[in-house]
Amino acid sequence: MAAYSLHRSPTPLGNYLRRMKAKLGPKAATTATAHKIAVIFYTIVTKQIEYDESIWAARDAQRQKRLENKIRRQAKQLGYQLVPTEQKPAA
Repeated sequence: MAAYSLHRSPTPLGNYLRRMKAKLGPKAATTATAHKIAVIFYTIVTKQIEYDESIWAARDAQRQKRLENKIRRQAKQLGYQLVPTEQKPAA
């Protein structure tokens, strides 16, 4: 039930659910997210630590960097060169 409610959540677990939904489909994504929640809960209970959402930010940054490198590598194989543009901050 908790995993299903994350479909529109802007949290890292919500992002995970949407990524898995694109890869696996809705049912498997909900199951995978429920498993992740269970692992997080088990770790918190057994190790008696607090949940730290900042870990997700670092993992998201790593995932974004890997994706950028993958796209650059694919573009290079096809004979293209990607040039990053500077984004203006939203007002």
